[in-house]
Amino acid sequence: MNQTVRRSMEILQIVSLHGEGLTLQEIANALGIPKSSAYVIVQTLLAGKYLAPLKHNEKKYSLGIEVFTLGMRYVNDLNWVTQCAQYLDPLAEKYNKTGFVGVLEGNSVVYVHKYVGKKAILASCALGSRQEVHATALGKALLAFSPEKMLHRILDEVTLNPLTKNTITDKAKLIQELEITKRRGYSLDNKEQDVMMSCYGAPIFDYSGQVIAAISLSDIYDTKKDGSEVAQELRKTAEKISLSLGYNPLSNKQ
Repeated sequence: MNQTVRRSMEILQIVSLHGEGLTLQEIANALGIPKSSAYVIVQTLLAGKYLAPLKHNEKKYSLGIEVFTLGMRYVNDLNWVTQCAQYLDPLAEKYNKTGFVGVLEGNSVVYVHKYVGKKAILASCALGSRQEVHATALGKALLAFSPEKMLHRILDEVTLNPLTKNTITDKAKLIQELEITKRRGYSLDNKEQDVMMSCYGAPIFDYSGQVIAAISLSDIYDTKKDGSEVAQELRKTAEKISLSLGYNPLSNKQ
């Protein structure tokens, strides 16, 4: 890969992780390159509106409008996301929860759709954010129904970081949890990503029987609420979405 192109992508990735913005020197330090080399690339990204100076501090840079535009074009091209939203959003509204659609990108989950019910308590994950695959309901649903070879490759590559005291950090225990997920048809994040939140997830399959996404419903954890009804309806909703995408459960047995 061309070095300048690679560094440009690295700069965008680094800046995306710092909502407060980064100075030119901080960008250069993060890449381990001279400030003068970073300056040329940053100026090009600024000219193309892929970076923009912060309004309150022009010495710091954040992502520009063109990054958002490209991201939205990508999401709009995913027609199945619209299908998911048509089914998921009313369900989130019914149960006063936040609904998400996520996809597996590398070894992380990326949130490509988010809907907050009118009476829901806003979940913390932002649209477009990446989360660790082992600690989320979306991630577990994606992993549980992925081909075995892909599953074990991912589990060999990821670090099972303890995000809370409830996070599963043992590979054998996680595999056991994924087997349970596959049998019952939905996944559970039991305060594993955030001690205040609980979440249910279910897989979405395409016409070929491949898991392409997952949907979830998230809410503040409440010991007084029985989530089994929500989980089962989410699973049924995921099945409806899959059928609308051409999935045939008879010819594509999971």
